[in-house]
Amino acid sequence: MMVFFIGVLLPLCITALIVTNVNQHAVRAELRYSAIITTDSVYQRLEKSFEGKKLALLYIAKSMDYIIPKGKVNSYLNEIIGFSDETVQIDIIKNDENITKYNEKKLFNGTDTEIFPSEAGVNPKMAAVSRHTGINSFPDAKKNAIVMYVKLKDGKYLRKFIDIEKLKNDLFKYLVNDKRPVYIVDSKNNIVMSYNDDKELFNKIIPFVPKDYKIGEPIMFGEFKNQPNVFLKLNKPDWAIIVATPKQLTHYGIIDARLKIIVSILVSAIFIIIFGVLYSYSLNTNLTQLFKSIAAIGRGNYRRKVRLVKDFFTPYEIVFLMSKFNDMAQKVDEGYMELHEANEQLSKLDKMKSNLIDTVSHEFRTPLTCIKGYTSRLLRSDVNIDEEMKIKSLKVIKQQTERLSRMVDDLLVVPEIESDFLRVFPIEVDLKEVFENAILSMQQKHHRVINLDIADCEQRLKGGGDEPSPGTPFMASNQAAENLPFIWADPDRVFQIVINLLENAMKYSPENSEINIKAFQEENFIVIKIRNDCPPIEEHKLQHLFDKFARLEDDLTRTTRGTGLGLFIVRGLIQAMGGKISLSAKDGFEVNFTLPVAG
Repeated sequence: MMVFFIGVLLPLCITALIVTNVNQHAVRAELRYSAIITTDSVYQRLEKSFEGKKLALLYIAKSMDYIIPKGKVNSYLNEIIGFSDETVQIDIIKNDENITKYNEKKLFNGTDTEIFPSEAGVNPKMAAVSRHTGINSFPDAKKNAIVMYVKLKDGKYLRKFIDIEKLKNDLFKYLVNDKRPVYIVDSKNNIVMSYNDDKELFNKIIPFVPKDYKIGEPIMFGEFKNQPNVFLKLNKPDWAIIVATPKQLTHYGIIDARLKIIVSILVSAIFIIIFGVLYSYSLNTNLTQLFKSIAAIGRGNYRRKVRLVKDFFTPYEIVFLMSKFNDMAQKVDEGYMELHEANEQLSKLDKMKSNLIDTVSHEFRTPLTCIKGYTSRLLRSDVNIDEEMKIKSLKVIKQQTERLSRMVDDLLVVPEIESDFLRVFPIEVDLKEVFENAILSMQQKHHRVINLDIADCEQRLKGGGDEPSPGTPFMASNQAAENLPFIWADPDRVFQIVINLLENAMKYSPENSEINIKAFQEENFIVIKIRNDCPPIEEHKLQHLFDKFARLEDDLTRTTRGTGLGLFIVRGLIQAMGGKISLSAKDGFEVNFTLPVAG
């Protein structure tokens, strides 16, 4: 708001003061100039009017010398009156009171004559000196006219009466749109003629009429600078022209203009304030959103976006800034997520490294220790070992070597599964034979009951298959097994799958429990189910069993060893051969997987 006040309102107020002051000086100068122009115009017209009238009277006097007979002079003068609107009367006289009052020597002394206005109404006697030789003028109180005289050769005088009203109209007819009062006054400041007469204004300015002046030069005077008045002194007649500036012109040119400027500035200021408030509110709202988003990002919430409140007052720069800020925040969030995922991957790799080291240090140590112990025993020379003991020791060494081989195979297949470069070589495989070999292999190490139920597709669809029954330890097979079609798979990989699943089933089930295996055909796939007894497992934990080095922490698994790679490898191998796998732990632990039928 302070920036708005300093940047907008303060310059606006200063501009208003400057404009008002400049306007006042400009209008004042214009008033002074126009007053002088009006004064000069009246002065020039008055001078030309008297010069013309004197010259016309002189021509009339000269022309009378050629009129013969003399009895037609009066007719000639009457014709002249008819041709002139301003001439009230023209005649020839021998003498009158004006000539008597001003003796001939004084009036006709070579170059000067007298001109007098009439005393009609309130107009007093006026006097002035003409510049034309032998022409004299005197006032006439009765006719409200100016009387002009010229001396004829016979000693008589040619007299002419000029109507003051006609003369005034002739002087002021070009001042139609001028609102100023114009006064022609005598030496005693009495009004001879006036235009836009304002007695009150005249009485106010008369005391300020200058006493020092030069003939024919306008002088500015007045009490107020904004109301300039002009005084111009004439030579002959002894008159003066006064042009006054009324208060109305000052009001119109300065006061009213100043008021209009101030009102315009106030209206503009109000609109600017309203616009500024709305603009500031819109700007503040968006900036507040921006600050909140910056604070949220500073706290780690990289998904926070600026919610732009867009309206008419929202500048493009703010829209652009917030758009770029949101793009930046999105990129930061994406970078953070990528970094977070990379950290998780690093964490997983670190955990995998730790698990791998733990696996190698524990899982590999047991068979190596066993192999080392039996090998040392066979190599001892101080102990007599019979043939049966040697064969037993060699069998143990072979079993532990096979165990190490399987663990190495599991570790080697993990990178292939993760990189999707796992290679399989599918052929037609007899699933029954694979299960029998796997069960025989497991029989050498464990004494558990394994029920094998392999049924053909037609018998299951008709409901004719027998229910699985408990068999002898390690294997039980129904008589319809030879009807199960071959699968299209890699035999070594299938054997690895079955061995891993059977080892898991034996590790994570009670010692005296049975393991059940079912295999049947559904459409173009062979479905295999391996089930063992197990406490219920929560669904969200069940899905993590396919992860690398995943192990459940409970009383049963805490005492068993393992790499945690069994199900991860099994899923990778099954998917590589076009099958699917799923887990269930609602009623015991069951592994369901499918493999495609050959052909």
